[in-house]
Amino acid sequence: MSNQTVIKVKINGKFYPISCEVGEESRVKESADLLTEIINSIDNSDGKVSESKILLMSALILADKNIRNSNRNKTEVENENLNFDEILTWLEKVNIKFNNIARLIDNS
Repeated sequence: MSNQTVIKVKINGKFYPISCEVGEESRVKESADLLTEIINSIDNSDGKVSESKILLMSALILADKNIRNSNRNKTEVENENLNFDEILTWLEKVNIKFNNIARLIDNS
């Protein structure tokens, strides 16, 4: 049994059959909607820009957004790692203090 399905998505007013994994349909449709939104944001009111060039510019815009999101996520992960290291250092210090208190109690 295949885990693939074919759905029709509307991009810039045209319908295209797209193959995707079962369960990914809504994400593919959202992606098509985003692409259409970007295409519509490109000013081609004079009709001088070809469809292929508009699609190329849209792809570049999406790639740029993806790179910026990846860089932002990488920075967030690095910051979380720094916070984790700070917490670990603090816990190690607290553990030493508790051990000192336990030793003082045992010696009294």
